[in-house]
Amino acid sequence: MLPWKWCRKKNILQERKHGSIVPVVSKQSHHQSTGPTQNSDPLAKKADMQHRGDYSDTDNLTKEEMNNRDRKSNAGNSTGIQPVAPEPCTGAVVIRLYGLPKRSGKLKDLSKFDATFFGVDPNTVKGSRTGVFIGASTSESHEAWSTDPESTVGYGMTGCTRSMFANRLSFFFDFKGPSYAVDTACSSSLLALDHALYSIRSGLCDAAVVGGSNLCLKPAMAVQFMKLGMLSPDGMCKSFDAKGNGYCRAEGIVALYLQQESVARRIYCTLLHTKTNSDGNKVEGSEVGVNPAQVAYVEAHGTGTKAGDPQEVNTICDVFCNGRIGALPIGSVKSNMGHAEPASGLAAVAKVIVAMEEGLIPGNLHYHEPNPEIPGLMNGHLKVVDKATPWNGGTVGVNSFGFGGSNVHAILRSNETPVLPEKGCKKKRLFVYAGRSENGLKETLSKVQKHETNLHLHKLMHETAHMSANSHPYRGFTVLNDSDVAHVQRVTTESRPVWFVFSGMGTQWHGMGKKMMDDGVFKESILRSDGVLQPYGVKLYDLLMNGDDTTFENTVNSFVGIAAIQVAQVDMLRKMGVSPDGIVGHSVGELGCAYADGGLTAAETVLAAYWRGRCIQEANLPSGAMAAVGLTWIEARQQCPEGVVPACHNSRDTVTVSGPLEAVRAFVQQLKERDIFAKEVNTAGVAFHSYYMKNVASSLKTALDEVIPAPRPRTSRWISSSIPRHLWSSELAMKCSAEYHVNNLVSPVLFQEALQCVPDNAVVIEIAPHCLLQPILKRSLSDECCIVGLMKRGHEDNMMFCLSNLGKCYQHGLKLNPLGLATDVSYPVPRGTPMISPLVSWDHSLSWNVPTADMFAGCGASTPCGCVLDIDVSSDSEDHYMIDHKIDGRVLYPATGYLVLIWKLLAKSECRMYDEMSVEFRDVTFHRATFLQQNGKLQFEVSLMKGTGAFEILEGGSVVCTGNVIQGPQFTSLFNTPEIKSRLELSQVDIYKEFRLRGYEYGPAFQGIVATDLKGQYAYMLVKTCYI
Repeated sequence: MLPWKWCRKKNILQERKHGSIVPVVSKQSHHQSTGPTQNSDPLAKKADMQHRGDYSDTDNLTKEEMNNRDRKSNAGNSTGIQPVAPEPCTGAVVIRLYGLPKRSGKLKDLSKFDATFFGVDPNTVKGSRTGVFIGASTSESHEAWSTDPESTVGYGMTGCTRSMFANRLSFFFDFKGPSYAVDTACSSSLLALDHALYSIRSGLCDAAVVGGSNLCLKPAMAVQFMKLGMLSPDGMCKSFDAKGNGYCRAEGIVALYLQQESVARRIYCTLLHTKTNSDGNKVEGSEVGVNPAQVAYVEAHGTGTKAGDPQEVNTICDVFCNGRIGALPIGSVKSNMGHAEPASGLAAVAKVIVAMEEGLIPGNLHYHEPNPEIPGLMNGHLKVVDKATPWNGGTVGVNSFGFGGSNVHAILRSNETPVLPEKGCKKKRLFVYAGRSENGLKETLSKVQKHETNLHLHKLMHETAHMSANSHPYRGFTVLNDSDVAHVQRVTTESRPVWFVFSGMGTQWHGMGKKMMDDGVFKESILRSDGVLQPYGVKLYDLLMNGDDTTFENTVNSFVGIAAIQVAQVDMLRKMGVSPDGIVGHSVGELGCAYADGGLTAAETVLAAYWRGRCIQEANLPSGAMAAVGLTWIEARQQCPEGVVPACHNSRDTVTVSGPLEAVRAFVQQLKERDIFAKEVNTAGVAFHSYYMKNVASSLKTALDEVIPAPRPRTSRWISSSIPRHLWSSELAMKCSAEYHVNNLVSPVLFQEALQCVPDNAVVIEIAPHCLLQPILKRSLSDECCIVGLMKRGHEDNMMFCLSNLGKCYQHGLKLNPLGLATDVSYPVPRGTPMISPLVSWDHSLSWNVPTADMFAGCGASTPCGCVLDIDVSSDSEDHYMIDHKIDGRVLYPATGYLVLIWKLLAKSECRMYDEMSVEFRDVTFHRATFLQQNGKLQFEVSLMKGTGAFEILEGGSVVCTGNVIQGPQFTSLFNTPEIKSRLELSQVDIYKEFRLRGYEYGPAFQGIVATDLKGQYAYMLVKTCYI
């Protein structure tokens, strides 16, 4: 392992894009399940009685869970996560599986797992050089799914074997780095981190997913730990305490993402170095240049065992306290959540990361009296953090020790970037997000409202706001800093094109754009346009902010106002990453088309609008008018009186006519008298798109030649509404030139013809100071289109109107980034940015199969149980004592032995220890005797029908014992000692001498009578736990 200072790039622990591959302990594991089912059974009730703990109501390892949960433990009040359930009420019968401790840490519900989302868009990491390193010691579910050959389908191999824990992730995400599982027992996950760091430093991969998993499904596994004396009988990890008597087993799923600093979006901490050994403890700080005396905190392995704690902590004291000023704080997450065994190393890292982020170390539970075998706790060199303690971060050491002696130590350094004040914005902002369920997405949006000014959090979450509709079928939005209303709807899976529609005259109004100045992008765009126009005597910003009702009766003011606002709206959309697939303009709206298409710059656009208005003003045209009428294009051409011409073909049955003022007014009146819709349009006394415009063409051409000296080509996106379709390939239609825009002024508007090019599923955004064309668009376009405007005449809050309608576009498939309008924030986000995982509502609509205790016990509730038992009385066998049961010179298998066999089988089927369960035998028949050979084996076939309680024992194919057995009532005492009223004159020697004379040659193991009277009425008996 190279010293840290030789490495070119730092390696950091960070949250990848969203919140799933993050240091959280409890997003349920998918690799222990074989498939979803709507009716799969939860864990057996018996298992619930043992394993359910207070930690089970925790979904994420967060500050709130670790520091703000005041729990009462058996030892008193403590702060933190307590993995053990409260004691049962007085008088309750506690059923313990195989005599195991009543409590252990369990994940809430293993059958509920969101397998469709891991916080990362798979497309963003597909094919990357990412390694996967998983620490796992066992796969108990694989054993359960492969027990019964008839129900085995083969997918248990691909889903549940330990090798696949890593390989399946690499396959799913198409990762190209190393992929394997690590098993060194309790140090597995931290050793996986060590391998990941080495692989990145060696160039084997660029990043790594490091995980650890532990599920406690098989009771017999816990029995093995209990037999070794490793488990705490009361289910508590009393780390470093004088009363430490073992640990509490716990489940945990942890995943970290390790990558180089240069590409990190979030830095939780820096992984300085890791080291592993199998020959005791060694100092590693020298390799990385860390002075052990400067380490701020050590997260110990700290299981709470009598042998382990002193060995570890005394070494910590020797290494880290030499030359230290003050006590070294130490702790162990196992006191808070139990011992997650192979996942415990990463659970400890996750705890440290939360402490670093929040500036608060969670307190150890169950620590009251220092272990006298640890002098450092007595002399003040060490200090157990037994309550939530503020700290400033720093360098942290993390220990993890394996059952077989494989030890790992990691050195972490907290993010040294100071906690910045929230670099937020209190202005209205759009927040969009995608989810897998409607209610879950609403809940997420509601949680985000509590962080409405935190742009860094919003930027992280936006990374997964455009997930595929196949996995995230719901999209929602809310307007922050204004409303707490969340809008959620289902999105279609198809890709939808975006079309911009630019309206023309008639959209201007007093007050337009005033409220929009709250947006920095909009305001800056208007001010740039203002700067362009000021040399021409037009103070645009003043007109918009301080104009009156007559301001926009001026043609120049109307044109520049409309054009500048359209330019600002396009600038806003560009900042949010929205670009059009198609563009259509109505009349002067084609200037906006030119800007959106790249044919004109912003300055050219507003200057073209200025000269269009000025040339019309200076032409001294006769008074004219325009009116919208309810006629078709053909009907309008046929019915218009002399001097009035069809000017704009708006929709199939709506046309705008243009001509002399009096003639237009007379035509309007005629149509009204015939009950045909007709309404005069305010055009400031100008008959646009009429023959009057020919008087303006020459001067406008001259002015626009100055504005557009080098015409740019028009793209296929821009659908012309001023040139008939059969002329779209003409030279005039090829470029955004002065000639094109003069032609726009003098030609009729063929808007209805242009709209025929808009696809049926388009997202259509009307860009104008007022969404004037909404009725026309909704009548002309398909019902499948999403049609919105960005501003509305007289609306009390056009900023809210704009953002809400953009949110609706997002719900219909539009890709946009609302943060483009906000103050720019960069990666990595600062320390203290909230974790994302607690904000996400996982989709638990599916239930997954989870092994039950019965599957490991080997029989179900209504199935026959059976086993084959070998009885070996050779000298090195535990059954050797049976040679003391000799009758007439031959060793006879005891009758009580048959009953004990059935007793044990019944207890096993109930996941109980037989000596903790009473039984009642009925109708027992011993069909024949069974003799034992002193150097041979005897085999019994034992079967039990649980439904009826009938049992049968066979030897050599023939029945030796039958009967019925049921569970008996709970009892506290087997015998009531009677008052002995006579002398006990026969000793044990005398008694068994009499037995031998009669052929009963009982050896010491079967000499249970200590003394008796001559009549055999009273005796002292020696009761052994063997029960045979």
